[in-house]
Amino acid sequence: MPVVLIVDDEEDLLLLCRNLLTREGFRVVTARDGEEAVWVLRRIMGQGTLDLVILDIMLPLRDGVEVVRFIRSQKNIGKVPILALSAVSDADWKIRTIEEGADDFLAKPFSSRELVARVHALARRVEKERDSGPMPKARYDLGDLVVDTYRYETRIDGREIRLTPIEFRILVYLVSHEDVVIRREELMKVLWGESWEVDEHNLNVHIWALRRKLGEKSDSPRFIETLRGTGYRFRSSALARMQEGAGKPASSV
Repeated sequence: MPVVLIVDDEEDLLLLCRNLLTREGFRVVTARDGEEAVWVLRRIMGQGTLDLVILDIMLPLRDGVEVVRFIRSQKNIGKVPILALSAVSDADWKIRTIEEGADDFLAKPFSSRELVARVHALARRVEKERDSGPMPKARYDLGDLVVDTYRYETRIDGREIRLTPIEFRILVYLVSHEDVVIRREELMKVLWGESWEVDEHNLNVHIWALRRKLGEKSDSPRFIETLRGTGYRFRSSALARMQEGAGKPASSV
């Protein structure tokens, strides 16, 4: 039975989510603030497994972004999917949360149907990864950029770049299809499963965060090119030189 941790200081919402997901076949563990969440996570790390975390961003004692950061820093639970919840409409909070490692973001208030759909999409992704085994082992040497799935590392000019699990998955998928245009729909299915129920804006934020960590300039991206209305392409150095010679700028929007 999959185990999900739900963290929220709203007692009614916590009870609703627990009942919903229990009926959907999950074993639910709860916490009501950030400090309790970290305590529960430490206990889980020592005694069992964890398949999914759902947490509010605006938590007492320790905010949800700090809890996300804690999860991503732990080796044995660092790749668990995280669904962030928030009643705050401020885009900066959403960007900050996804930068720290949240896989998906759901705005309050939300319907029971939408919550269940998001949870199942993330759970399917985990199940698919387990069935297909670990990420194919490869090392991509791309000039200044090195992507190493053996060590789960990304380096630019020898300096390690800290990527979240979903940012690393995006990068590996793009570099493994170098110079090939990857449609947005294809990338979303790779990240969130065949029947994804995800706000497309979430993908934009993940791509934006990845580009920022790679040191991309908005007016002249080195690595990830946007093809408006279509998708993304990881540019090889040969394609970049050819485009520059033709006077065609790459888009990072």
